[in-house]
Amino acid sequence: FQCISHRSSKAIHYLALAKAFSIATNRHMLRNNVDDLRERMRLLQHDRRANIDLLETNKLSNENEIRRLKEENEKLRLKMSDLQKRVELDHGSNHFDFKSMKKFVLQKRSEYDAQKASRNKSDTIL
Repeated sequence: FQCISHRSSKAIHYLALAKAFSIATNRHMLRNNVDDLRERMRLLQHDRRANIDLLETNKLSNENEIRRLKEENEKLRLKMSDLQKRVELDHGSNHFDFKSMKKFVLQKRSEYDAQKASRNKSDTIL
């Protein structure tokens, strides 16, 4: 009977050692997994910071570009306004010149027609 109990005692001892080894191995694996996760988190944190820096740089660049385009747009609007005013002034003065010239031409035509009619009358009398 003692032999069986000694065998079962050894078996229990081996089972306990196996369980202890298994627990130690699991703890070691768990520590490795935790360390691996910490390293990944650290790398992700660096990537996140780098992305934030890149986004901030792009944001600043875009703000500068928008500001530049707004200034350019304002300058172009002012130039266009000046050109429209010049065209209106030129067109207005040309329009005035055109009106006065048309009036002058019509007046000369009337004079010419009157003189022609007068000449035709005098030719008929002669």
